[in-house]
Amino acid sequence: MVVPLPNLLPHQEQEMEEDPEKLPCERPMPERIHIVDAVSTRISYVDTSFDVSFDGNEVIIAGPSGQIVLRQKNQQVAYKATLLGGLVLAEERQGDIAYDAYFFVDWEEEFAVPELQFKRPPERISRAYRAGQQIELGVEQASLYCVRYSDGVEARFVRREAKAFDFSFSTGFYGSFRHDDDGSYTLQFKGDRLVKGEDDLHSQSKFVVSRSKYSGMLLLILQDDATVMVA
Repeated sequence: MVVPLPNLLPHQEQEMEEDPEKLPCERPMPERIHIVDAVSTRISYVDTSFDVSFDGNEVIIAGPSGQIVLRQKNQQVAYKATLLGGLVLAEERQGDIAYDAYFFVDWEEEFAVPELQFKRPPERISRAYRAGQQIELGVEQASLYCVRYSDGVEARFVRREAKAFDFSFSTGFYGSFRHDDDGSYTLQFKGDRLVKGEDDLHSQSKFVVSRSKYSGMLLLILQDDATVMVA
């Protein structure tokens, strides 16, 4: 059975195909990234590309010639628990897809977020977010997020240190936030923060700030559809 990937909006499909040299994310690629739940991620190389998605139960990797579905499988057997304890990845292939030379999936712990670990650094990593979805900053190795909203507004979130990011928007809104030693966050910004719908204007920041109840990290909840490049 072919499992459909999350549908991309037309502008997101176009942006995820653009020449990486024309995009603002010009930094070395991370060695690994999270596979974000309900968000389609495109991993682009010079010679090929892969679309990766996760729905909480299975990882789907699609390429030009097929796709593969990965699921966790418990190989524990009662009387052989000491020998066979733990989880393994079971795969279901459709077509002739080969991604092993580019990356592998690390997802061997129950309830853990699956990760892509790169054997070859990609030319580009891009994710397609819908309004209301969130970016959890600081939980993966990425040091730069370049956001392009559906209305053309662009933003950059740059890691300044382990627990601090600077951000700037093409609207003129900019600032920074850091995770303090006491567990709180300090957010500084300059520019108007208009509420969406007020006088038919959109928020310059175009995100709402929250915190993850699991990791305590900062969540950026996107107010509009956006394509996000990761570096």
